[in-house]
Amino acid sequence: MPRERRPWGDGRTLLWMGGAFAAGCIPSGRLLTRALTGKALDDIGDGKPGSANVARNVGWKSGAAVLVLDAGKAYVPATAARLTGAGHGAVAAIGISTMLGHIAVVKGRGAASALGACYAMDPGAMAIASAELLGGFALHRNSQAAAVAAVSLPLISLALHRRPARALGPLLLITILLAARIKGSPGAGSPSSPAVLWRRFWLDRDD
Repeated sequence: MPRERRPWGDGRTLLWMGGAFAAGCIPSGRLLTRALTGKALDDIGDGKPGSANVARNVGWKSGAAVLVLDAGKAYVPATAARLTGAGHGAVAAIGISTMLGHIAVVKGRGAASALGACYAMDPGAMAIASAELLGGFALHRNSQAAAVAAVSLPLISLALHRRPARALGPLLLITILLAARIKGSPGAGSPSSPAVLWRRFWLDRDD
């Protein structure tokens, strides 16, 4: 007889959230840049710890590797939880925990981790949103494509008739992601004008 899965409870969810948060604290970009160049990523390019800065200043292959690693930090634990019986709420909480770890400790925007978390939460909706991301990549408009995908993901969920419990997780994640983007890098200060607010949202620039 197949072994019964252990039911998910609040304690188990909190344990997985803690592990996911710890995974989010791993600075993939800094570690890879240091290993390949011997330099600190904070002193290269715009100083941001994400894949875009690595791609521009270390190489696109290295940037792609950081993107995969940062997305995997969220995708792997959230998907593992889903495959072992976690509900939509628990999967969302685990994926979001990774992104929060990245934002709080690595001091990045958490976009790649958000991407991995969203794929774990709703692969179907993300398959559609990925068309926007790929289009932005082809046009060298990654920041704009990420903003469009973030805003459209809740609409895609509605179009696919997702239940509120399933759509709530991606919506909360996108809200946190956009808030981190608008907040800007450490030391950037609050947006001083509507123009700065728009550039942070649309271009992911602090100025």
